Amino acid sequence: MLNLGFFELTLFGVIALIVLGPEKLPVAARTLGKWYGKFRRLSTRLQSEFVSELQLLEVQEELKGELAKIRESEAKMKAQMAELQQSLNKTEQVAKANKQHILDAWQDSADEGEHQDTNPSKDTSNQDFHQAAALETAFNLPMVNHWFLLGDYDKKRRLPQAPFMPNYKADPLLYTTTS
Repeated sequence: MLNLGFFELTLFGVIALIVLGPEKLPVAARTLGKWYGKFRRLSTRLQSEFVSELQLLEVQEELKGELAKIRESEAKMKAQMAELQQSLNKTEQVAKANKQHILDAWQDSADEGEHQDTNPSKDTSNQDFHQAAALETAFNLPMVNHWFLLGDYDKKRRLPQAPFMPNYKADPLLYTTTS
């Protein structure tokens, strides 16, 4: 702090001894030591507070930067979601148009078949129903989250048989009758 050497300190001690006298010198030295300790603690505390405030400001700046990056990526994601939604809507429109075109063509061929055959059998009407159902499910695009649908072979092979419980009712509220 102060650039005091041994000679300067000795000179201050001699002057203090002459001015204060031998009775008051120890009390003055004790008081001066207490003030010096308080001053050191105060300066150390202020330095640590300044350092912590600077660190806090740096962390706040970093957080602001990260928050800006997050908001930017959120805006990009929203733009991508809007683009995907538009693409999905276009795909649905095309699928509906194709579905309607195929159903119209199928209906036209069915109408031509009606004029040729006046006695349709039950097998052909059942077959027509299954074809219509197949067309209906085939053109419900897009098939989102339909990965879990299993065919008959997979159902027989992968799924265990349901246990037989003769008097078991899963939920009593489902089986109550209201009259």
